[in-house]
Amino acid sequence: MTNQIFRRMTTTPQMMSIFDDIGMLQAMLDFEKALAAAGSKCNIFEPAIADAIAKYCQVSKFSIPDLSELASQHGTIVVPLVQHLTNLVAVKDKPASGWVHYGATSQDVIDTAIIIQLKKALVILERDVQRLVSALENLINKYGNQIMIGRTLLQPSVPITFGQKVLGWKSALLRNWKRIEINATEASVLQFGGAAGNLSSLGPDGQRVRESLSEILELGLPDDVWHTHRDRIVALCSSVSILVGGLGKIALDISLLLQAEVGEVSEKSDSSRGRSSAMPHKRNPVNCLVALAGAKRTPHLLATLLDAMPHEHERALGGWQVEWVTIPAIFEAAAGSISAVADMCEGLEVNPEKMEYNLDALNGLFMSERVMLELSKKVGKAKASEIIDEACNKASFQNTHLSEILKSDKRIMNEISVDELDQMLVLDGYLGTSAIK
Repeated sequence: MTNQIFRRMTTTPQMMSIFDDIGMLQAMLDFEKALAAAGSKCNIFEPAIADAIAKYCQVSKFSIPDLSELASQHGTIVVPLVQHLTNLVAVKDKPASGWVHYGATSQDVIDTAIIIQLKKALVILERDVQRLVSALENLINKYGNQIMIGRTLLQPSVPITFGQKVLGWKSALLRNWKRIEINATEASVLQFGGAAGNLSSLGPDGQRVRESLSEILELGLPDDVWHTHRDRIVALCSSVSILVGGLGKIALDISLLLQAEVGEVSEKSDSSRGRSSAMPHKRNPVNCLVALAGAKRTPHLLATLLDAMPHEHERALGGWQVEWVTIPAIFEAAAGSISAVADMCEGLEVNPEKMEYNLDALNGLFMSERVMLELSKKVGKAKASEIIDEACNKASFQNTHLSEILKSDKRIMNEISVDELDQMLVLDGYLGTSAIK
């Protein structure tokens, strides 16, 4: 994990609370509490024992600094966690303390705790996804048919509508979230296999306890343990990383549109936000910054998980442990990105006048394709391309509207009437599927 200052800049307090020390340890204690309840339910021991254990499965009864120090000695937090829980139970009920963590192994606790955390994290992400969808729909409803410059390779191309651009953002967002939902359903499963994955310590009761534990924790029951088979959780992290990349696309488009030289959109004015330490006039696009930072960081975090997928035999040495900080980092980046982009789009101010101004500044050059295609029907594509290319160069060099150059060229006017040419240069007639109905 990064330090608190930089961590907060790139995520949300809600997501931080899920993956902070308290959230992590409580998820592990929730597993231990549920395991005790499952053992009681399967008649392995009396309900009073489960109650005695559950009483101390509260993170407030543990010292995080002490556990942290001990964890560094054991290579896992579970050893000192279980030892302290056992000691707490033993003070009041010595016999009950012998059933703490019964049948489980460290990886069962950590993996299941991570799944518990991820389920909570997905709820947070979904809220902001829905918020962003609503914001994009509002932009489409209000400005969907506003004509603007389409840009390819960062250069002006042909006219499009602002709605086309926003609809692209929305469609990708919904696809990406659907992919997350599918992978989340697959990954939201219990991990419970004991020392080597076969629940040998529970004997004939193993499967019954597993089923009961799955039910209590409201997690799916997998076909087998996944101690060294990480495909489901990596697939979920992959889909979340793709979502972050899609959010980065939105942020990049908006950051380019809101440059002062373009000015076609702007963030909701807030004189205290995005200030420069050196230039009083400057306001930096903080929301774009957060989303783009996430989009640049997340692929490398995902690469760590992919690289670690080959786990040795029944328990990995290093490959599993690297997930502990990597998975939370991916979800924290996702939370920061989606929240930032939702905030930005909710307050996005669109400037139709500047869109029209930027179109006008191009002197009609963006309609050259349409004229060339029509002229091609008369003189052939090669000849038409040569004529229109020459006209565009003149219009640019002379800073003259393309229509004036075209109307002064007899090669064109011998084939196309003035009225036909004027009609070709009408923007509304060359929007194709870009027009929002």
